[in-house]
Amino acid sequence: MSNRLIIIRGAGELGSAIAVTLHRTGFRVMLIELPGPLAIRRTVTFSDAMFTGTAIVDGIRAMKADPIDQLQDISSDIIPIVNNSILDLSQMNRMPGLIIDARMQKDLTTIDEFTVIPTIGLGPGFTVGQNCLIAIETKRGHDLGRIIREGSTSQNTGVPGEIGGESSHRVIYSTTEGIAEWDVEIGTMVSEKQTIGNINNRPIISKIAGKVRGLISPRVTIPAGIKIADIDPRGHEINHLLISDKANAIARAVLEVVVTMERND
Repeated sequence: MSNRLIIIRGAGELGSAIAVTLHRTGFRVMLIELPGPLAIRRTVTFSDAMFTGTAIVDGIRAMKADPIDQLQDISSDIIPIVNNSILDLSQMNRMPGLIIDARMQKDLTTIDEFTVIPTIGLGPGFTVGQNCLIAIETKRGHDLGRIIREGSTSQNTGVPGEIGGESSHRVIYSTTEGIAEWDVEIGTMVSEKQTIGNINNRPIISKIAGKVRGLISPRVTIPAGIKIADIDPRGHEINHLLISDKANAIARAVLEVVVTMERND
């Protein structure tokens, strides 16, 4: 459909869903990720390709391009994923194509955020005309997936969206720096107060019963206070191997923006 390159910053759940949708509809996509990604819903993200060299989401494969010269050798059927640290981000605005910021950083405060102005910004912290051209709402509710051409996205509340009647209890945060050692896998059913792993021998305990939907990679050293696990109270009702309804809604909103831009060029 288009020779325009679409650069997606962040290969977490939303970035991966967007990459799948755009790739399937004929757009050229490249993902950019940290060398030690912190995504937790890793069965539906391409982020683990940074460790393993390749990852598959919903039948679509991504492959790590390292060094970046390997980009030209990657098949058009595969989405390349590039280490953020080997790119000169200040030059990204001069690259032909679009930039989508799917990192979900919540608050944009560092200098780097303004040296690379995304075409599309996802979630809290984006204001049209200041740090993006178009923003997309990611907060659950009536406005989820709304395309914002004037104004800002909703502010970060610090409270996870409600799923199956649970909000903050379904998400587990690290209490100390270290490496997570898991006793369960994504997709495992757990009970309330079950120990599911540890960091530095400190137990990680599920606050609710449900299905493990996300676990941070045991390959990364994590700081204290970040999201490391997600328990879905709906249990067997959800398929942890499929892209979520929220991620799909946002990906389709991005597709609408990209197609509209193509049509207006």
